[in-house]
Amino acid sequence: MSSNKRKEAIEAVQHFIMNREKSLRTQNMLTERAVDSSSVKKWTMTQLHILSLVKRHPCQLNNTSLAAELNLSKPAITKAINTLIQHQLIVTVKKTDNLKEIYYEVTDQGEQLAAEHDKLHSQAEEKYYDLFSHFNDNEIDVIIRFLNMWQLMTSESK
Repeated sequence: MSSNKRKEAIEAVQHFIMNREKSLRTQNMLTERAVDSSSVKKWTMTQLHILSLVKRHPCQLNNTSLAAELNLSKPAITKAINTLIQHQLIVTVKKTDNLKEIYYEVTDQGEQLAAEHDKLHSQAEEKYYDLFSHFNDNEIDVIIRFLNMWQLMTSESK
């Protein structure tokens, strides 16, 4: 690859990152509006994904299953869960046949925020499908390889 192509690729990645960050800020602003203004907070993607999963699977998910589903550590899940509980977006539930395990259920306020997140998530997915329709399978394989390598590179630097 020529140095001009590398420079063009780096600029494209930088523009992509800046636009993605802008998009995430916009999504955060929209989800903040979905809840009572007295409890407005910037929600992390982890918190929003947890809300969405718990909404879809009430009283079925615990920290272990959430960690496995989201490919995150249990401490990361616990931290996100505690924030969601503190802001009354989810509540803990124990099943009568197993009082040791703690499961989760969304509140009405959590339902609103999860619904807004799901809507935005669907819109983003539609945009991705539209974008990928402009590439053939070989090009998509290169995109996937690039993103996987990028993910590895960024996770190693943490």
